[in-house]
This record gives sequence, structure tokens and C-alpha cells, in this order.
Amino acid sequence: MTFSSALTILTDSLIALTLIYCIVLERRIRAFRRQEQTFRSLISDVSESTRLAQGAVSSLRHLMDEFSKTNLATSKPVTADRYSSEARFEREEQSRRPGGADNSIAALAARVAALRKS
Repeated sequence: MTFSSALTILTDSLIALTLIYCIVLERRIRAFRRQEQTFRSLISDVSESTRLAQGAVSSLRHLMDEFSKTNLATSKPVTADRYSSEARFEREEQSRRPGGADNSIAALAARVAALRKS
């Protein structure tokens, strides 16, 4: 075997290895691009969810403002202590009455209806 034939075999094998490595890299790039598309989709979904959540928070703030205006207009004090003591009283009453939970739900529905009317 001469030097030129050995050099040719070495060159051909390096070219073959380079082609194989190019094929491997091309497959990895395709997989990366597929994942990139998935991540872009995920990011747009998260962005949309965030936008919807911000709208919901804004609506809740508006609702709370209306609620506080309504209660201030009817001169009913709105305090956490009042509601917590009412809830405790309801629980105590509920344990004493037969059919407790159903009556409590009806009482709550009546209160909500009264607030809506005023």
C-alpha cells in the first residue's frame, strides 16, 4: 500500500464520518425546532391565561367596589368581626336545629336575595 492510497482511505473515512455527524446534527436540529414550536405554544397559552386572570381580578375589584358602595349607601357597617360572629352564630344554631345545613343554605340564599333587592 502506497502513501497516496493510505491518504485517500483516510480522507474518505473522514468525509464519511463528517457526513454521519451532519446527519446526527440535522436530526437534533429538527427535534429542537419541534420543541421550540411546543414551547411557543405553551408561552402563548400562559400569556392568554395571565390576561384572563388579570381581567378576572379587575372584575372582582369592581364587584367589591360596588358591594362596598351598596353597603355604605344602606348604612350597614361591613366588618370582618360582624361576619365572623354571624358565621359562628349560624354554626351554633345549625348544630341545634334538625336538618341544619339545608336551613342554613336557605337562610344564606335569603340574605343574598335581600342584598340584591336593596
